Amino acid sequence: MPRIKRIVAPTDLSPHGKLAVESAVDYARAFKAEVLVLHVVVPQVYQSEMPEMMMPPMQDISAERVAAARKRLKEWQMGVQKGMPKGVAIETHVVESTRNADAAICEFADNMDADLIVIGSHGHTGLLHLLLGSTAEHVVRHAKCPVLVVKPRVPIT
Repeated sequence: MPRIKRIVAPTDLSPHGKLAVESAVDYARAFKAEVLVLHVVVPQVYQSEMPEMMMPPMQDISAERVAAARKRLKEWQMGVQKGMPKGVAIETHVVESTRNADAAICEFADNMDADLIVIGSHGHTGLLHLLLGSTAEHVVRHAKCPVLVVKPRVPIT
């Protein structure tokens, strides 16, 4: 069995994402691995019904979202590391992508030579799954390394 040295933990900054990061940290403890926490910023297209309304350039909106994500991930990193044994490393990464988050996660994990991806799932079924899709499902299908999908035991509200 190959040794697990690097774990990628993608997060959408939701409670489900936080659960996945915490699970990745638990696995890192067991395997003496490092954790790369990843947040993907995907551009959002804003359409105004009022053409005369001025919108800031998209790169400015994206830059604000990246800065906010970096700040939030650093806060998580500090909180998670308080209870961690010495020698377990957590790095945070924010990646901008013009594609879907799942493609960016797979590409990041491949580029970083990840041995495992630990990703959260919202557990949507039926119409919500059809409308929203499943990032975790796409990562499972396309990642080159093993993927562990973490679901909460009880619904997160």
